Amino acid sequence: MKSRTILLTLIFAAIAPAGANAQQQPEKPAQPAAAAAPAPAPKLTPKQQITSFYSTCKQGRGGEGLMEMLSGNPVVKKEDVQRVADAFQQMIAEMGAFVDFGISKETKVSDRVQVVRCVAHFERQPFVNEFTFYDPGAGEWRLVHLRYDANLATMFGDEMRGAAEAK
Repeated sequence: MKSRTILLTLIFAAIAPAGANAQQQPEKPAQPAAAAAPAPAPKLTPKQQITSFYSTCKQGRGGEGLMEMLSGNPVVKKEDVQRVADAFQQMIAEMGAFVDFGISKETKVSDRVQVVRCVAHFERQPFVNEFTFYDPGAGEWRLVHLRYDANLATMFGDEMRGAAEAK
């Protein structure tokens, strides 16, 4: 199978105007707080988001799961989310049915940045995903970078070279 790597980087550069927030709060002060409290998505840890994502992969809806993760980031454009989700769905469709996944590496870059590398097992071959999450505060982890590849040598090149040199 032809090796393909797709890289998505999301940059935080947009801030909502202060006037827009001030206008919304006086109109419905109790409802936004009540509506925001039960919404679990923004409060999910990176591992919980990844587990939910792979659950959608098990149902054959990996593109939708990726859309859900990316939609939690207010900076990402809707059309970009759709484009990336469609490309991801097409790529994993070539792998056959989803079997399971495992977390192979977790890196805590800082208190607010975590990188989690996973190996997803499909019928035809494994597939590697590397998720980078950012918490702007209050445990509201959002996906800011995603890398995925069907070529294990690309994603685990350093680890494979290190293991070979150790022997």
